[in-house]
Amino acid sequence: MKIVFLIQNLYGIGGTIRSTVNLTAALAERHQVEITSLLRTADEPSFAVDPRVAVRDLVDLRPGSPYFDGKDPRHSQPSVDYARGEIKGYLRCSRLTDERMASYLTACDADVVVATRPGLIVYLARYGTRRYLKVGQEHLIHDGQSPATLSELREHGPALDILVTMSDGDAAVYRAKMPFTRTTVVSIPNGVPEPTVEPSTLDTQTIVAAGRLTAVKRYELLIEAFAKVAVQRPGWSLRLYGRGKEAAGLQDLINDLGLNGRALLMGAHSPIETEWAKGSIAAVSSKLESFGMTIVEAMRCGVPVVSVDCPFGPREIIDDGVDGLLVREATPSAMADGLLRLIDDEPLRRSMGAAALRNASRFDPSEIALRYERLFADHLRSRRRGPLAFLRRPASPGKAASTGRAASSSRTVSPDRLGFLERLGARTRSGVRALLPWKAAVRPRVARGPITAHCLVRADGGLTIRLDRGPWAAGKTAAGWSVKLRRHGTDTAIEVPFTPSGEASLERGRHHLVEGRWDVYVARPGQRLRRLASGMCDTRALVNAFPYLEQPLETWTPYVTEQGDLSIAVHVRTSHAEVTDLVSTPTRLTVHGLLVNLPYGPLTLFAQRRGTTSEPEKAAADQVILPAQAHLDGRFSCAVPYDRLVSARAREHEVWDLYLCPGGDDAPIRLGRFCDDIADRKAVDRYPRHSVGDSLAYASYTSSNELSIHITTVEAT
Repeated sequence: MKIVFLIQNLYGIGGTIRSTVNLTAALAERHQVEITSLLRTADEPSFAVDPRVAVRDLVDLRPGSPYFDGKDPRHSQPSVDYARGEIKGYLRCSRLTDERMASYLTACDADVVVATRPGLIVYLARYGTRRYLKVGQEHLIHDGQSPATLSELREHGPALDILVTMSDGDAAVYRAKMPFTRTTVVSIPNGVPEPTVEPSTLDTQTIVAAGRLTAVKRYELLIEAFAKVAVQRPGWSLRLYGRGKEAAGLQDLINDLGLNGRALLMGAHSPIETEWAKGSIAAVSSKLESFGMTIVEAMRCGVPVVSVDCPFGPREIIDDGVDGLLVREATPSAMADGLLRLIDDEPLRRSMGAAALRNASRFDPSEIALRYERLFADHLRSRRRGPLAFLRRPASPGKAASTGRAASSSRTVSPDRLGFLERLGARTRSGVRALLPWKAAVRPRVARGPITAHCLVRADGGLTIRLDRGPWAAGKTAAGWSVKLRRHGTDTAIEVPFTPSGEASLERGRHHLVEGRWDVYVARPGQRLRRLASGMCDTRALVNAFPYLEQPLETWTPYVTEQGDLSIAVHVRTSHAEVTDLVSTPTRLTVHGLLVNLPYGPLTLFAQRRGTTSEPEKAAADQVILPAQAHLDGRFSCAVPYDRLVSARAREHEVWDLYLCPGGDDAPIRLGRFCDDIADRKAVDRYPRHSVGDSLAYASYTSSNELSIHITTVEAT
């Protein structure tokens, strides 16, 4: 059968998008599947779409695109037919989206059309035809909807054939509260594929949470709970992955509780599996969860979940006390108690992690796809036997082949439909207009685009780079191919051959990389170099990295650039002062760290005004000298009173770089934090701004993870 999924914006980030991508990939094994995105805001989706799944975009909002629709006068007019109660979606829609969706649904030749959010459900109810099953998918629980949205669902929901909720509990609420006399209400959970990374070893002191940074996730509760954990278990940290409007408030809370450097807002990360695998515990603090996508994702990585027992998803996923913990009271104390239980009982944590890995397999997309197939098939059979069977079109010859691959449709397009296509301007994701009268508007995509590689940091600190796709997928090999590392901004490069199966290994001690950022390319015989796009970048081995204190420092930290490419941050220091902890108070910054390849002896902290000479005899006014303490176990500590730097201020905004000066004539050593998996600490490790006189003072890392202090006047800020 042909199955179409309607989605608001395939090019964003969210659980609905991720679950749709997972489900369509599984259904494409046996069916012709299409994702129709109402909006297109980027060149590529944030989540990789299976190449067998066709993608159609109705309204292109990419500035600079040859198909840009943002200047169409209809796009400046408010939508008439989108659900007004769904404010966020409604504000992005217009008369243009109304007309494009109406035209598309009127001419759609699918067997089943699935709308994945309330606004699209209303579109489907208004514009859909009896030629196909009309299916609504609800990813938010009934009682979490706005009154206006519920009113619109009551009005238009009866036009659906099926409404699918994510949990049994929510399905029962919809049946009780919605007047759906002919609409079948069922629950089918989201599918989560088996990760391509190894399960977590559960030996990092890391708690991980992920999701949109919105009020419903109650991350403030989790941060307050972690504050209680941090007092009792100072080695543990919390990482929150996601983005959203609550980010600034959550950072303020982290500042107020003094959790800087221990509770980190990591930003959005895709794919997320590598980050779950870095955790020993996953945490969910939501007010409500229709399903709990992140719960299953963590469990599939072998990480036990501590979750507030909110309606409805967690209690239908977690077997309390077996593969995770349900916290009955939504309070910081209760949440902290649940986290501490797994922190303190390592055997329990490991047994729960193993159970989570086993039990989560029931959410594999192949299993979920079978449930949808049976649901659709039963309703299609029932309809064909019913009194309206004459409205059903005959089965088309464009069904998927028995090989499991989605086939292109070869239906003839009528003149009326061709006119519709011309008005609609239907396009494939590649941007090519699909208006040929002997082919359907959208065909399954061919796997093209960047060459992708997965990168693994091994226990010995070396790297394994494995190509994800290439000509060997069609029976060929990667013989003659190599990975080429080029130091950014220079011609310095090294080359390592791929094995025929597409794997290259960078060895510590054998391959020497000088300090800097190294871009990763693939070199092929007779062809130009191409950047390697990053697939899974598994850096969990670096989370607990501890430098050898009696050897020079060399760190390799793979990371994903903003463009999605693979790069490596390299630090090479004969001697080094590794920062392990910062405490920022209203009066001073206290630094704790490790002395790498430095003998025990007297130390001095040296603050240098950036942009000036570091030679003491030439620029004494640009330096502040402070005491530092070395400890026999290789650690050091020092403190910078902010008023010392404020009193030395010469400009409205200044940056002071921090160094340690060993005794004797040794050169100053820059303070930095290199020995973990975070390649850009500046983006995630933030510290509060303190008022000192007429200035603000705050600590910050540079783009190369070195430590500095900013002093700026209040007026300049």
